[in-house]
Amino acid sequence: MDLSSFEKVLENLVIKVVPMENLNGRKRVEEGQLCDRRNGRGVDLNRNWSVDWGKKEKDYDPYEENPGIAPFSEPEAQIMRELSRSFKPHIWVNVHSGMEALFMPYDHKNTTPNGASAHLMRSVLENLNHRHFQDSCLVGSGGGSVGYLAHGTTTDYMYDIAKVPMPFTFEIYGDEKASTDDCFKMFNPVDKTTFDRVINKWCMAFLILFEEGLRNLRDAQIVSRGTMDNWVPIGGDVVERNVAQKTARERRKLEGLDLGMQELRTYFRLFMVSTFLLMFMFCTRISKNRNRDSGNVFDP
Repeated sequence: MDLSSFEKVLENLVIKVVPMENLNGRKRVEEGQLCDRRNGRGVDLNRNWSVDWGKKEKDYDPYEENPGIAPFSEPEAQIMRELSRSFKPHIWVNVHSGMEALFMPYDHKNTTPNGASAHLMRSVLENLNHRHFQDSCLVGSGGGSVGYLAHGTTTDYMYDIAKVPMPFTFEIYGDEKASTDDCFKMFNPVDKTTFDRVINKWCMAFLILFEEGLRNLRDAQIVSRGTMDNWVPIGGDVVERNVAQKTARERRKLEGLDLGMQELRTYFRLFMVSTFLLMFMFCTRISKNRNRDSGNVFDP
Protein backbone atom coordinates (compact mmCIF):
# COMPACT_ATOMS: atom_id res chain seq x y z
CA MET A 1 0.00 0.00 0.00
CA ASP A 2 1.53 3.33 -1.05
CA LEU A 3 1.60 6.64 0.81
CA SER A 4 -1.24 8.22 -1.14
CA SER A 5 -3.50 5.23 -0.40
CA PHE A 6 -2.80 5.50 3.32
CA GLU A 7 -3.49 9.22 3.26
CA LYS A 8 -6.82 8.57 1.57
CA VAL A 9 -7.76 6.02 4.23
CA LEU A 10 -6.76 8.35 7.07
CA GLU A 11 -8.89 11.17 5.70
CA ASN A 12 -11.95 9.08 6.60
CA LEU A 13 -10.94 8.22 10.14
CA VAL A 14 -11.03 9.69 13.62
CA ILE A 15 -8.42 8.04 15.82
CA LYS A 16 -8.12 8.29 19.58
CA VAL A 17 -5.08 6.92 21.40
CA VAL A 18 -4.86 6.44 25.17
CA PRO A 19 -1.10 6.01 25.66
CA MET A 20 -1.35 5.21 29.36
CA GLU A 21 -4.44 3.92 31.13
CA ASN A 22 -2.79 2.82 34.36
CA LEU A 23 -0.72 5.80 35.54
CA ASN A 24 -0.27 4.62 39.13
CA GLY A 25 0.53 1.11 37.96
CA ARG A 26 3.25 2.53 35.76
CA LYS A 27 4.69 4.36 38.75
CA ARG A 28 4.87 1.05 40.63
CA VAL A 29 6.79 -0.48 37.73
CA GLU A 30 9.15 2.49 37.54
CA GLU A 31 9.83 2.06 41.25
CA GLY A 32 11.04 -1.46 40.57
CA GLN A 33 7.93 -3.64 40.85
CA LEU A 34 8.40 -4.90 37.31
CA CYS A 35 6.00 -7.83 37.64
CA ASP A 36 3.06 -5.83 39.01
CA ARG A 37 0.05 -5.46 36.71
CA ARG A 38 -2.34 -3.70 39.09
CA ASN A 39 -3.34 -0.08 39.58
CA GLY A 40 -2.53 2.03 42.62
CA ARG A 41 -5.35 0.42 44.62
CA GLY A 42 -4.25 -3.12 43.84
CA VAL A 43 -6.92 -3.83 41.22
CA ASP A 44 -6.37 -5.48 37.85
CA LEU A 45 -8.03 -2.98 35.52
CA ASN A 46 -8.56 -5.61 32.86
CA ARG A 47 -10.77 -7.58 35.28
CA ASN A 48 -12.80 -4.55 36.39
CA TRP A 49 -15.28 -4.42 33.49
CA SER A 50 -18.82 -5.71 33.78
CA VAL A 51 -19.03 -8.67 31.39
CA ASP A 52 -18.79 -11.80 33.55
CA TRP A 53 -17.19 -9.68 36.27
CA GLY A 54 -15.94 -11.37 39.42
CA LYS A 55 -16.07 -14.97 38.24
CA LYS A 56 -13.08 -16.89 39.54
CA GLU A 57 -11.43 -19.86 37.88
CA LYS A 58 -9.83 -22.65 39.91
CA ASP A 59 -6.39 -21.10 39.43
CA TYR A 60 -7.57 -17.60 40.38
CA ASP A 61 -4.85 -15.49 41.98
CA PRO A 62 -6.41 -12.82 44.23
CA TYR A 63 -3.19 -10.81 44.27
CA GLU A 64 -2.68 -10.51 40.54
CA GLU A 65 -6.27 -10.75 39.28
CA ASN A 66 -8.16 -8.70 41.86
CA PRO A 67 -11.29 -7.51 39.96
CA GLY A 68 -12.16 -4.77 42.45
CA ILE A 69 -15.15 -4.50 44.76
CA ALA A 70 -17.61 -4.06 41.87
CA PRO A 71 -17.62 -3.55 38.11
CA PHE A 72 -16.12 -0.15 37.29
CA SER A 73 -15.07 0.45 40.86
CA GLU A 74 -11.83 1.92 39.49
CA PRO A 75 -11.63 5.44 38.02
CA GLU A 76 -9.42 4.29 35.17
CA ALA A 77 -12.06 1.83 33.95
CA GLN A 78 -14.76 4.47 34.36
CA ILE A 79 -12.82 6.89 32.18
CA MET A 80 -12.31 4.33 29.45
CA ARG A 81 -16.00 3.42 29.54
CA GLU A 82 -16.98 7.07 29.14
CA LEU A 83 -14.58 7.39 26.22
CA SER A 84 -16.27 4.48 24.47
CA ARG A 85 -19.69 5.99 25.09
CA SER A 86 -18.77 9.42 23.76
CA PHE A 87 -16.71 8.26 20.82
CA LYS A 88 -18.78 5.22 19.74
CA PRO A 89 -15.82 3.69 17.87
CA HIS A 90 -16.09 1.11 15.13
CA ILE A 91 -12.73 -0.44 16.04
CA TRP A 92 -11.20 -0.72 19.51
CA VAL A 93 -7.73 -2.16 20.08
CA ASN A 94 -6.42 -3.03 23.53
CA VAL A 95 -2.61 -3.21 23.30
CA HIS A 96 -0.68 -5.69 25.44
CA SER A 97 2.65 -7.46 25.38
CA GLY A 98 3.69 -11.00 26.20
CA MET A 99 3.59 -12.62 22.77
CA GLU A 100 2.62 -11.76 19.21
CA ALA A 101 -1.10 -12.32 18.73
CA LEU A 102 -4.26 -10.84 17.23
CA PHE A 103 -7.22 -11.64 19.46
CA MET A 104 -10.95 -11.06 19.19
CA PRO A 105 -13.70 -11.76 21.75
CA TYR A 106 -14.27 -13.64 23.88
CA ASP A 107 -11.88 -13.68 26.84
CA HIS A 108 -14.33 -15.09 29.39
CA LYS A 109 -15.28 -18.22 27.44
CA ASN A 110 -13.68 -20.59 25.02
CA THR A 111 -15.52 -19.41 21.94
CA THR A 112 -15.97 -16.53 19.54
CA PRO A 113 -19.23 -14.64 18.94
CA ASN A 114 -21.72 -16.04 16.48
CA GLY A 115 -22.86 -14.62 13.18
CA ALA A 116 -21.63 -12.20 10.58
CA SER A 117 -19.80 -9.89 12.98
CA ALA A 118 -17.55 -12.67 14.22
CA HIS A 119 -16.81 -13.72 10.66
CA LEU A 120 -15.93 -10.13 9.80
CA MET A 121 -13.56 -9.77 12.76
CA ARG A 122 -11.82 -13.05 12.05
CA SER A 123 -11.49 -12.19 8.37
CA VAL A 124 -9.83 -8.86 9.17
CA LEU A 125 -7.39 -10.47 11.61
CA GLU A 126 -6.51 -13.36 9.33
CA ASN A 127 -5.92 -11.01 6.41
CA LEU A 128 -3.73 -8.77 8.56
CA ASN A 129 -1.80 -11.76 9.86
CA HIS A 130 -1.22 -13.13 6.38
CA ARG A 131 -0.57 -9.82 4.65
CA HIS A 132 1.73 -8.23 7.21
CA PHE A 133 2.95 -10.89 9.64
CA GLN A 134 3.36 -13.81 7.22
CA ASP A 135 0.99 -15.89 9.39
CA SER A 136 3.30 -15.66 12.42
CA CYS A 137 0.73 -14.33 14.91
CA LEU A 138 -1.72 -16.40 16.89
CA VAL A 139 -5.27 -15.51 15.80
CA GLY A 140 -8.53 -16.30 17.57
CA SER A 141 -10.42 -15.57 20.76
CA GLY A 142 -8.43 -14.73 23.86
CA GLY A 143 -10.23 -17.33 25.96
CA GLY A 144 -9.87 -20.03 23.36
CA SER A 145 -6.25 -19.44 22.41
CA VAL A 146 -4.19 -19.08 25.56
CA GLY A 147 -5.29 -21.88 27.87
CA TYR A 148 -7.23 -19.95 30.50
CA LEU A 149 -10.26 -17.67 30.76
CA ALA A 150 -10.30 -14.03 31.85
CA HIS A 151 -13.42 -12.40 33.27
CA GLY A 152 -14.36 -8.73 33.29
CA THR A 153 -12.11 -7.67 30.41
CA THR A 154 -12.20 -4.56 28.27
CA THR A 155 -12.50 -6.36 24.95
CA ASP A 156 -15.53 -8.41 25.98
CA TYR A 157 -17.29 -5.30 27.30
CA MET A 158 -16.61 -3.42 24.08
CA TYR A 159 -18.24 -6.17 22.07
CA ASP A 160 -21.17 -7.19 24.28
CA ILE A 161 -22.14 -3.90 25.92
CA ALA A 162 -20.63 -1.02 23.95
CA LYS A 163 -21.50 -2.81 20.68
CA VAL A 164 -18.19 -1.97 19.03
CA PRO A 165 -18.21 -3.93 15.75
CA MET A 166 -14.51 -4.78 15.92
CA PRO A 167 -12.92 -4.92 19.39
CA PHE A 168 -9.48 -6.54 19.42
CA THR A 169 -6.59 -7.30 21.75
CA PHE A 170 -3.16 -7.04 20.14
CA GLU A 171 -0.16 -8.66 21.79
CA ILE A 172 2.74 -6.81 20.21
CA TYR A 173 5.86 -8.36 21.73
CA GLY A 174 7.10 -11.22 23.87
CA ASP A 175 10.48 -12.79 24.56
CA GLU A 176 9.81 -16.50 25.00
CA LYS A 177 13.42 -17.11 25.99
CA ALA A 178 13.35 -14.66 28.88
CA SER A 179 13.40 -15.96 32.43
CA THR A 180 10.04 -15.84 34.18
CA ASP A 181 11.79 -13.82 36.87
CA ASP A 182 12.79 -11.14 34.34
CA CYS A 183 9.48 -9.43 33.64
CA PHE A 184 11.05 -6.45 31.92
CA LYS A 185 12.80 -8.56 29.31
CA MET A 186 9.83 -10.87 28.95
CA PHE A 187 7.49 -8.06 27.96
CA ASN A 188 9.78 -5.41 26.43
CA PRO A 189 12.48 -5.22 23.75
CA VAL A 190 15.70 -4.33 25.54
CA ASP A 191 17.86 -3.14 22.63
CA LYS A 192 17.29 -0.33 20.14
CA THR A 193 17.35 -2.52 17.05
CA THR A 194 14.60 -4.78 18.35
CA PHE A 195 12.64 -1.83 19.69
CA ASP A 196 12.72 -0.04 16.33
CA ARG A 197 11.70 -3.22 14.54
CA VAL A 198 8.72 -3.75 16.84
CA ILE A 199 7.60 -0.13 16.55
CA ASN A 200 7.83 -0.06 12.76
CA LYS A 201 6.12 -3.40 12.35
CA TRP A 202 3.15 -2.57 14.55
CA CYS A 203 2.75 0.99 13.29
CA MET A 204 2.30 -0.49 9.84
CA ALA A 205 -0.04 -3.14 11.25
CA PHE A 206 -2.34 -0.44 12.62
CA LEU A 207 -2.38 1.37 9.31
CA ILE A 208 -3.27 -1.84 7.49
CA LEU A 209 -5.97 -2.48 10.10
CA PHE A 210 -7.47 0.94 9.35
CA GLU A 211 -7.61 0.14 5.66
CA GLU A 212 -8.88 -3.45 6.06
CA GLY A 213 -11.31 -2.59 8.83
CA LEU A 214 -12.79 0.42 7.07
CA ARG A 215 -13.28 -1.49 3.85
CA ASN A 216 -14.88 -4.48 5.56
CA LEU A 217 -17.17 -2.33 7.69
CA ARG A 218 -18.32 -0.47 4.60
CA ASP A 219 -18.85 -3.68 2.65
CA ALA A 220 -20.96 -4.97 5.53
CA GLN A 221 -22.84 -1.63 5.54
CA ILE A 222 -21.85 -0.99 9.17
CA VAL A 223 -20.15 2.26 8.15
CA SER A 224 -21.57 4.45 5.42
CA ARG A 225 -19.51 5.50 2.42
CA GLY A 226 -20.16 9.18 3.08
CA THR A 227 -18.30 11.43 5.48
CA MET A 228 -18.40 10.64 9.14
CA ASP A 229 -21.39 11.94 11.04
CA ASN A 230 -19.61 13.00 14.20
CA TRP A 231 -16.28 14.20 15.46
CA VAL A 232 -15.41 13.76 19.12
CA PRO A 233 -12.72 16.28 20.08
CA ILE A 234 -10.65 16.40 23.24
CA GLY A 235 -13.10 16.87 26.11
CA GLY A 236 -15.69 14.50 24.70
CA ASP A 237 -18.24 16.96 23.30
CA VAL A 238 -19.68 15.75 20.01
CA VAL A 239 -19.24 18.13 17.11
CA GLU A 240 -21.49 17.34 14.16
CA ARG A 241 -19.34 17.31 11.10
CA ASN A 242 -21.74 18.97 8.76
CA VAL A 243 -19.35 21.72 7.80
CA ALA A 244 -21.69 23.24 5.25
CA GLN A 245 -23.98 24.39 8.07
CA LYS A 246 -21.21 25.82 10.22
CA THR A 247 -20.09 29.41 10.50
CA ALA A 248 -16.64 30.42 9.31
CA ARG A 249 -15.45 30.50 12.91
CA GLU A 250 -16.81 27.02 13.55
CA ARG A 251 -15.23 25.71 10.37
CA ARG A 252 -11.87 27.08 11.52
CA LYS A 253 -12.41 25.29 14.84
CA LEU A 254 -13.04 22.02 13.04
CA GLU A 255 -9.94 22.57 10.94
CA GLY A 256 -7.96 23.12 14.11
CA LEU A 257 -9.30 19.94 15.63
CA ASP A 258 -8.45 18.13 12.44
CA LEU A 259 -4.87 19.42 12.48
CA GLY A 260 -2.40 16.64 13.16
CA MET A 261 -4.61 13.92 11.68
CA GLN A 262 -4.04 14.71 8.02
CA GLU A 263 -0.41 13.76 7.72
CA LEU A 264 0.67 10.14 7.81
CA ARG A 265 3.84 11.03 9.66
CA THR A 266 1.80 12.37 12.54
CA TYR A 267 0.13 9.01 12.95
CA PHE A 268 3.42 7.19 12.87
CA ARG A 269 4.80 9.40 15.61
CA LEU A 270 1.60 9.05 17.62
CA PHE A 271 1.64 5.28 17.51
CA MET A 272 5.36 5.11 18.15
CA VAL A 273 4.98 7.13 21.34
CA SER A 274 1.82 5.37 22.50
CA THR A 275 3.18 1.91 21.79
CA PHE A 276 6.40 2.77 23.61
CA LEU A 277 4.46 3.79 26.70
CA LEU A 278 2.07 0.87 26.52
CA MET A 279 4.85 -1.66 26.26
CA PHE A 280 6.31 -0.34 29.49
CA MET A 281 2.87 -0.09 31.04
CA PHE A 282 2.30 -3.76 30.43
CA CYS A 283 5.76 -4.99 31.43
CA THR A 284 4.17 -7.24 34.02
CA ARG A 285 3.75 -10.91 34.57
CA ILE A 286 1.03 -13.20 35.82
CA SER A 287 1.78 -16.30 37.78
CA LYS A 288 0.19 -18.52 35.15
CA ASN A 289 3.16 -17.76 32.92
CA ARG A 290 5.83 -19.04 35.28
CA ASN A 291 5.65 -22.50 33.79
CA ARG A 292 4.18 -21.40 30.51
CA ASP A 293 4.80 -22.82 27.10
CA SER A 294 5.05 -20.65 24.02
CA GLY A 295 1.30 -20.47 23.60
CA ASN A 296 0.35 -19.42 27.12
CA VAL A 297 1.72 -15.99 27.66
CA PHE A 298 -1.24 -13.74 26.91
CA ASP A 299 -2.44 -11.22 29.46
CA PRO A 300 -5.92 -10.16 28.35
